Amino acid sequence: MILNIIVTAADKALSITFRWLDQNFISNFLSFVKGFEFAIIVMVAIFFLLVSVYIMMRQYKRLPKSYNIVVYDVFGRKTVIDGLRQKFATYDAAESYARLYRETYGGQQYDFKVIGNFS
Repeated sequence: MILNIIVTAADKALSITFRWLDQNFISNFLSFVKGFEFAIIVMVAIFFLLVSVYIMMRQYKRLPKSYNIVVYDVFGRKTVIDGLRQKFATYDAAESYARLYRETYGGQQYDFKVIGNFS
């Protein structure tokens, strides 16, 4: 009997407290935030853009300055073939020329690898 009264009183007290918090604090806070929703969205977008630029710049600093094609003979030793272009500014160009050289010289006699030159 007494436990039932205590539980009911606690329930009423918590109900009144939560209703008061909802009416006076939470709804006012949500109305305040709703007024700044555009500003919040713009700030999040700018933050995302800045983080993306930072990551791209950090990645850009790690890229090699140029690319070289290294030629290996059948025994795995570095060799030089006269008349072949071996230094390139972009990876795509170096890879394209390496594929061309593989097709031209056959895959069994020489092996062409693209490596980055960081200096």
